Amino acid sequence: MLFPVYDRWLQGSLLFLDVLLYFLVPVLGQAPPQPENINNRGTSFLDHEAPIKNFNGKTFLRENIPYIDIPDKDIQDVYYYRWSSLARHLRYAIAGAGYVLTEFVQPVSWAKTFSTIDAAAGHQIYETSWLRAKFYNDDYTRFWTRGPGDSVAYTHWILDAAFRKFQVDGNTAFLTSQLPGMIELWHRWDFTFDFDVGLYYYTPTADAQEFSLPGWVVSNGGLNNITLLNAGPDTYRPSHNAYMVANARAIARTAELAGNKILAIQYSSTADKIEAAMLKHLWDPHQQFFVDVVRTSNFSLGQSGPIEGREEVGLFPFRFGIGLSSQYANPSIQEIFDPEAFQAPYGPTTLERRNEYFDATKPTTYCCYWNGQSWPFSTAHVLKSLAAAYRTGNLSTTADQYFDALSRYAKTQHDIFGNPFVAEAHYSEASAWSAYTANHSEHYDHSTNNDDVITGLLGLIPRSDSMLQISPIIPRNWTYFALENAAYNDHLITILYDATGTRYNTGTGLSVFVDGEKVHTSSSSSALISLPSTAVSSSNFQIPVNIAANPRGPGHWPNATATYTYNLDSVWKAIDGFLFYDYIPDNRWTNNQSYYFNDTFGITFARPRTFSSVTLAIYSDCTVGGSVDCPSAIEVYSQEGLLANISDFADRCLPNDRNTISFGKEVTSLGVSVNMFIQRGYAVGLAELEVWVPPNRGPLYYLVDAYLTNSVVAFDTRSVATANGAVVGNNSVESQIMLSDVYSEEGGSITLQVSFTNEGVIATEIGIEINRFAVGNLTLLPTGPAYKTVKLATELLPGANYVVLNGGNEDVLLETISVIPELGKA
Repeated sequence: MLFPVYDRWLQGSLLFLDVLLYFLVPVLGQAPPQPENINNRGTSFLDHEAPIKNFNGKTFLRENIPYIDIPDKDIQDVYYYRWSSLARHLRYAIAGAGYVLTEFVQPVSWAKTFSTIDAAAGHQIYETSWLRAKFYNDDYTRFWTRGPGDSVAYTHWILDAAFRKFQVDGNTAFLTSQLPGMIELWHRWDFTFDFDVGLYYYTPTADAQEFSLPGWVVSNGGLNNITLLNAGPDTYRPSHNAYMVANARAIARTAELAGNKILAIQYSSTADKIEAAMLKHLWDPHQQFFVDVVRTSNFSLGQSGPIEGREEVGLFPFRFGIGLSSQYANPSIQEIFDPEAFQAPYGPTTLERRNEYFDATKPTTYCCYWNGQSWPFSTAHVLKSLAAAYRTGNLSTTADQYFDALSRYAKTQHDIFGNPFVAEAHYSEASAWSAYTANHSEHYDHSTNNDDVITGLLGLIPRSDSMLQISPIIPRNWTYFALENAAYNDHLITILYDATGTRYNTGTGLSVFVDGEKVHTSSSSSALISLPSTAVSSSNFQIPVNIAANPRGPGHWPNATATYTYNLDSVWKAIDGFLFYDYIPDNRWTNNQSYYFNDTFGITFARPRTFSSVTLAIYSDCTVGGSVDCPSAIEVYSQEGLLANISDFADRCLPNDRNTISFGKEVTSLGVSVNMFIQRGYAVGLAELEVWVPPNRGPLYYLVDAYLTNSVVAFDTRSVATANGAVVGNNSVESQIMLSDVYSEEGGSITLQVSFTNEGVIATEIGIEINRFAVGNLTLLPTGPAYKTVKLATELLPGANYVVLNGGNEDVLLETISVIPELGKA
């Protein structure tokens, strides 16, 4: 172990040392990041504590969520729960990459880099847009448009969601700077496009829907081919093609914002052509519904042309404005409320109930059947289609129908004890989750809910201009509703409707506040208001980074150790970037059943790092019958000695929340350790240990800080780049070294300089990728024992860039990358 194990029996022996202890005080670069607009003034008409009193991580909730007040307790309770469930999925990946969103609370084998899955990324971006802090969605969007996100694992509408994110946060510069990556992401799907038909095809499983109707039909209910039943045949689906229409229009609108009219026209035309092909081939006049069509080349599978049977995916196009006219929308949407079609106590169902392959239960214990279960993933799409249809003003959809669907959705989202809860899929006719596995799919992040409450029910409608549009879809008998401190276009918006004027005491009717100031009153519940101008937070606002995160665990850096670890816990879960405080699903290190009065948890960095604080997400389960609680006292050490001693930590501790301890000075060390003393009868635990520092703005980047694949951190005494000689070694043709934070303020031409040694007798090449684009190769000539540099002229985009080095061999050690600006630029 790197750090000395101090005498466990000398509790309080170092109390004479002075330390500075700050809890929840913003120390830029040395504490967890707060929302960029944290100083914006809001309102306080509603109680901000009672709705979140039963949730962990209250600091995050207080700082980030909009508050609501509505007559429907069920919808309101689920709303607050869903912010708590979302927080569990905000995973800190690595310094530079920042945050991603996961679908499962525990890593699964089929997830990709940082445990991401693209299938519901569109839902996740929509929902996260309403957090006050923009960096969560900025990081996650950039992960898809510039980083290693695998966006062809499943179909998706990520680009549409990125544009919708812009409509909420108003950050034009960020969106337009993602345009090259948006186009590249779009073309990754070229392999599934049928140029003859003008539509995209894929298997239903690749559309994230196993055991869908096409598979049942072509396999004769599984009798002919059980594998085909699961995956389904290549199919032109309304969902997949609607996503591609929405993605193309997102590119067109982004290009228009960027001033690229030619590109805007190109992608707008592409979207129109796909939509026309959908209306021609996927709309079935007989069924009056968008349906699946098995690809012609699959004639031998026994089915061609439109499939007989309506699936919930046939309702998805309307949310994207496709077929949003009486000819298409009216007959389709009414099927939602037909008991022989999609309506069910916990519906809507994924397949109409009149179909021969509909099943309200499941034939096996396998999780995922899409032929009758109720999936929040699909319900979220349907709610948006209902809202879009209602707001046309000329379709048959009513406000009562929208509220009925939202109410059923809220009713569905409960556990067997009646508490708000979401898992994978729900039985459509029984009050139980059909796809739910403990320590796996709790709090499943596969759908929206709060976005539907904010934009659908309460009517804050994102736009691309400077207008604030309020158009709620509420029951006629509601006499009040409130949405407080919703972050929108760099303002805080509060919307109060009070028919009697006695609930909020701001007058009768509608009152709208922007940044704490009343800007509108009317008797109507709807409004269209011009927003005051504001400067969106610039890229100069530096979001601190967490250098303690290790998303891979053993064999990677930072390293984690402890003097004792309970056999059901793990030191790696305390630095894996997940931050939640449940007993199950588990995410913690504890010293439960240790016979010592104190135990030490420590991390070691790959190279010496400079920092001035440590943040401890303290795990405590004593209020729910567990045996873990806040430490009575804490000592913090670096390799060089004591940094902080807090003898009354239990009195100051925020259980199940972040606690930041500042040392009052900067230290440079290979690591940090925390010696925690127990309270009598209780163990101590950490959900996460974080070390926040200012971001690296270059020009020098250490490759040992990168995300390494098929390479390792090695130590070479000849290297002087770091104090401990840390370099990247054990390279091969399969090696990948990914830096996620190579920064450029404005973007443009630069020179990348790589420092290396090649002790072999032959040259080797490494390829360079920037934001997923191959930009050139570097030849690493033999150098003997010396370190040399090699350069490549290239370009960076504005903001943080992903730079990847591919290849190498075992004779090559790599030190650093430097960014040399173009002559005449800073």
